[in-house]
Amino acid sequence: MPPTPLVAPDFRSLFEASPDPYLVLTPGFIIVAVTDSYLRVTQTRREAILGRHIFDVFPNNPLDPTATGVGNLRESLERVLRTRAPDAMAVQKYDIPRPESAGGGFEPRYWSPLNTPVFDADGTLRYVLHRGEDVTEFIGLKNRGDEQNRQHAALRARADEMEGEIFRRAQQLQETNQQLRTANEQLGELDRLKSEFFANVSHEFRTPLTLMLGPTEDLLAGRAGPLSDEVRKEMERVHRNAGRLLKLVNALLDLSRLEAGPREERFVPADLAALTADAASSFRSAMERAGLKLTVDCPPLSQPVYVAPDLWEQIVLNLVSNAFKFTPQGGVTLRLREHGQRVSLEVEDTGPGIPAQDLPHLFERFHRVPGTPSRTHEGSGIGLALVQEFARLHGGTVAVRSTEGQGTTFTVELPLGHAHLPPERIRTTARPRSKAREATSTYVEEALRWSSAKTKERTQSSHRHLPAPNGQVAPPLPRPRILLVDDNRDMRDYIQRVLSAEYEVETMTDGQKGLESALARPPDLVLTDVMMPRLDGVGLLKALRAVPHTRELPILLLSAKAGEQATVQGLASGADDYLVKPFSAGELLARIGSNLKLARMRREMADERVRAEGLAEALRARDDFLSVAAHELRTPLAAFQLHLELVERGLGRDAPPKALERLKQARAFIRRLAMLVDVLMDVSQITSGRLKLVRTDVDLGDLLVEVTRFAEEEARRDGTPLTVAVKGPVTGAFDPSRISQVVHNLVANALKFGRGRPVDVTLQPDGAVARLSVVDHGIGIKPEDRERIFERFERAVSSHHYGGLGLGLWVSRQVVEAHQGRIDVEDTPGGGTTFRVTLPLQGAPVDMAGAHPG
Repeated sequence: MPPTPLVAPDFRSLFEASPDPYLVLTPGFIIVAVTDSYLRVTQTRREAILGRHIFDVFPNNPLDPTATGVGNLRESLERVLRTRAPDAMAVQKYDIPRPESAGGGFEPRYWSPLNTPVFDADGTLRYVLHRGEDVTEFIGLKNRGDEQNRQHAALRARADEMEGEIFRRAQQLQETNQQLRTANEQLGELDRLKSEFFANVSHEFRTPLTLMLGPTEDLLAGRAGPLSDEVRKEMERVHRNAGRLLKLVNALLDLSRLEAGPREERFVPADLAALTADAASSFRSAMERAGLKLTVDCPPLSQPVYVAPDLWEQIVLNLVSNAFKFTPQGGVTLRLREHGQRVSLEVEDTGPGIPAQDLPHLFERFHRVPGTPSRTHEGSGIGLALVQEFARLHGGTVAVRSTEGQGTTFTVELPLGHAHLPPERIRTTARPRSKAREATSTYVEEALRWSSAKTKERTQSSHRHLPAPNGQVAPPLPRPRILLVDDNRDMRDYIQRVLSAEYEVETMTDGQKGLESALARPPDLVLTDVMMPRLDGVGLLKALRAVPHTRELPILLLSAKAGEQATVQGLASGADDYLVKPFSAGELLARIGSNLKLARMRREMADERVRAEGLAEALRARDDFLSVAAHELRTPLAAFQLHLELVERGLGRDAPPKALERLKQARAFIRRLAMLVDVLMDVSQITSGRLKLVRTDVDLGDLLVEVTRFAEEEARRDGTPLTVAVKGPVTGAFDPSRISQVVHNLVANALKFGRGRPVDVTLQPDGAVARLSVVDHGIGIKPEDRERIFERFERAVSSHHYGGLGLGLWVSRQVVEAHQGRIDVEDTPGGGTTFRVTLPLQGAPVDMAGAHPG
């Protein structure tokens, strides 16, 4: 059998059956096709909207003064015509007319519109495909969800209050029951559980640290073979930070044991002078490297002192380390003295001192003195709390005195002998103290890092010079410069190494130096730690935001404080981003890249805003000039016209015909020049908002006949058939001079661009509006030019061939819209252009639903 011939699909039926809501618009925004889905969501009928202007069918809700649907959609459609590219709009509130059968009025709706150009084979934009997705239900659910969340929060707060009350009553009941139990059994069980818990915690913390420190020490010792310089640096960094973590874990465990109960330390008779001098002298190299003088004044004592050597060494190390950290210049002095039955250790520094209001809180756990200059902001805030607890375990005390601007002195006093100590904890000989050696090493390594942190700040990059095509080395392209501010040397080195492959990186060791660098030479981005000496990261951020030339710098904060509240506080302080440690190199690079891109976009927008303001100012200056020029031209024109009339009367009726013809031409030229001056005055009045309408009752039919009478002579001279038709009485409240100006402009354009071809002018009433159409069969207007021709100084054709200022249509549109009307342009069938003017007869806004009869 021969194959069945294919039948061409009915594309219109397929389109109308599409499940998505679509409209097809002409470049003049006339509806020519619509899907059934669109009719359903807008509650309209196909025969009621086809052939009509989209804004006649869907006007703004007159009861909503804030409605912006028409304006926003018009801008999007005009943008499609102008750019010839699709335009996706944000969600819009655009109310739709409700059918009379459903109660009339307007129904609130939300839409997600997309407008797409459609071109024919030769690239001409023929249609605009408008897709309007109804998202009203989604917006409603979102709003209801917000309200439910608020109600849930209120209920939750009430539930929390009730839960708190129940808990308090349960506590009272539990306390009553506890009085009936045996106190000794409970305390014994708690003591056993605490001891077991801290033993487990110590094991769990120390095991992974041992597995970190042991292998790194083996690798650094060369037991697995030689290491490259780069690998050795990385391993040293790992070892240093693992040691620092071990020191912190030890401090926290010591504090936890103290909370669990008295430590079972063993007290032995010790040469306290030698023990103290040995621990303190380990800081000498770090002190000298930092330019400080360390004085250790520990003469031999008359008798041994009973101490727990590990704890005493931690007292000395904490105090000396603390003095070194807060002493930028001068020195640190240790004095050990015997006073009767007591021995005292003084650690004196020449640092900035401590404010008097902070002295009572200095030995509280986790207390830190805000704003004190130091070598680093690192630290847990428990060192001095441990010093106080360890001194108490020895039956001693610790005190502090300080003068701001001069320095601080800590004094630890211990009683001699052992009568004050528990007998079961006294031993006569000391055991090896490898643990103490480990602690000393950790403290000293940390101090060495602080002292080396004073090294010269630097800028680093791996910018490569690429070869040019001619074989020469091309100069490097400029790259974004990042200012990195962090007081931790290892963190600075790590971040600098990560960033230097893509950016120029300048490093600073504290916020004050970072501020000075940024003010002197603003970078492209600032990456700063939050907790730093002298000036912290938040202070740096606020200082940069307060200076005009650094106010817009993108600033990223780095912090070890995790959690939503810390992030919100960081962003609320004015930061562009907030990165929580630990972070990956990929995340850091991504955050920096996105913030640099956003900063560049903000700069471009600011530049564009400046250019727009400059253009607006230039337009205002031009309008002012036009106003002055028009005013100055009126006076000589009036005088010139008066003199022509005097000359004409002086010649009388017997004057030569040629002279009378020349006078007639001169009057015509003067009238034309006067009209141009009037146009210039109109431009000035419209742009400055001074256009005033003087409305009177006007018969538009009479006005139309009178205005076109002046054009009939020009039409006859050019051989252009001009037809004027008034279909019925059309009377309303208009400004006759302004409406005459509109008619004259439209008819003059039709005669100019349709010379030699028929021009039809029609006026007819249509309910509450009057409709004026001016139809020519001339050269026509391209679709992409139809909206542009209503702008100032715009023409659809070259001024060299047709002349004109490009203001007539702009003035006409302003006058029509001032009458609450509208003016539209479309193709004339067979070629040419048709202008349609719709004016309300009673001064009310035009009913957009009837702007075009189709």
